[in-house]
Amino acid sequence: MHFQKARHYTREEIHEVLGGGTEEYLPTKDGRVVCGAFRPDANPDAPMIILPGFGSKIERTAQLFAEQNTAVPVFLKRTVNQWQYVGEFRVSRLSKDPAEIARQEKRANRQGTVSMVLFLERAS
Repeated sequence: MHFQKARHYTREEIHEVLGGGTEEYLPTKDGRVVCGAFRPDANPDAPMIILPGFGSKIERTAQLFAEQNTAVPVFLKRTVNQWQYVGEFRVSRLSKDPAEIARQEKRANRQGTVSMVLFLERAS
């Protein structure tokens, strides 16, 4: 099954196709990130800029996504369990620069909750 752009899916439907968890923002399967599921309230510039929080699993999967260098389907939360497919994206750059993090936190109205910044690019 291929996801259709602009169509909404439930996390269960996404899981059935790709595997991985239904709660994580970067679900993984067999040691690889299989998709991105981002909340625009926490990531106002998603899907182009993603702001991972703190926590070993959160930070580890963000690092994994940056290192795997392959595009994955990306979904943005639109309402309760309605995730809109917006295309295939890969990480073009990961920044842990404190000034960059501070700038992005300010844009997102988040204070001290961002561990790094992932810059994504659309797959051709």
